[in-house]
Amino acid sequence: MDKWVGKIAVVTGASSGIGAAIVKDLAQHGLTVIGLARRAEKIDEIAAEVSSVPGKIYSCKCDIGDLDSIKAAFKWIEEKFQKVHILVNNAGLAFVGTVLNPSDEETEKLNKVINVNFTGLVHTTRQAFRLMQVADDYGMIINISSIVDSVIPFPSTSTVYAPTKHAVRALTEIIRQELVVGNNDKIKVSNLSPGVVRTNFGQAAGIPNAEEFYKSIPGLQGADISQGVIYLLSTPHNVNVTQLTIKPVGEKF
Repeated sequence: MDKWVGKIAVVTGASSGIGAAIVKDLAQHGLTVIGLARRAEKIDEIAAEVSSVPGKIYSCKCDIGDLDSIKAAFKWIEEKFQKVHILVNNAGLAFVGTVLNPSDEETEKLNKVINVNFTGLVHTTRQAFRLMQVADDYGMIINISSIVDSVIPFPSTSTVYAPTKHAVRALTEIIRQELVVGNNDKIKVSNLSPGVVRTNFGQAAGIPNAEEFYKSIPGLQGADISQGVIYLLSTPHNVNVTQLTIKPVGEKF
């Protein structure tokens, strides 16, 4: 990780769970980390907790489901830091429901999941890539997906969550191919697919008795996924691990 000391990393969904763990680990390795989240104050709290680490953590309020918010965040990043070397697309959400429910409430939920999990990820990547080009240095894009990007558990009540993760996995390969066609041999892209992780994700999604459910099955911690990110960043510049799947021992899905 020495090669990344002093470099600029952007992490979305950085206020809690996996994102918070990634922010801490990157700062521990001496990077300048910009955490994007709707609850930017939570990132400030994280920065205060680990103020003695070699790196530096900054917060920036951003709703990944809103294009104007993404543009404003990266305008601030460009003005303050000029460039970006690493992007970790971690922001994501889900709702319990069904695709076929025609209600306006369900429509709003569906659109929100699509906008945060996929559309916002696309636009965040485009903005970060622009600043990676300014850096003209080695860089990396890591998309935090899910094991449901290749397998859909049945029955599933998470509506379009799995389809958005399928899209993220496909997009990762599309970006890799675009980099190849563009003769860009400095920027790598990886898709990281975690199994069940013990965060507040299930509760936020509205899964009934989520806390008890997650305790009853094998699970990972946010720090386990963050170590996967560190592994991907630690590979030599000429090595691109395009897909990394991390499951807890005894994974049910």
